[in-house]
Amino acid sequence: MSRTSRVIRDIQTLDQAIKVEQDVESGYYSVIHENVSYWIAVEEDVIESYSKLMETSPGTELMKTLTEIVEDSKKHRGMLSHISSTLDLIVADERKHEKMLAELKTTLEKSQR
Repeated sequence: MSRTSRVIRDIQTLDQAIKVEQDVESGYYSVIHENVSYWIAVEEDVIESYSKLMETSPGTELMKTLTEIVEDSKKHRGMLSHISSTLDLIVADERKHEKMLAELKTTLEKSQR
């Protein structure tokens, strides 16, 4: 990915570093996680709805098409679940980083007294 400008300015203090770690969760993770969760629910609804439709609708062409869509939706649900799990791991690291930086700030403040 090529970009022309930075997203954040140079971090010059521990307070700024802690804020960046917090912002990742509130500004990115929460929004993305919510949307991925919603997308998973949509895929599950497609699977359920089309499966019911296949039970009540005769016709080999319809069955063939809906079967393919259901299988794709199951695959998508799995991929989206994997994305959700990966996001959880990323935000866990961000929380860990925030804690590490806060502890470092406390240690440094104590040593300066």
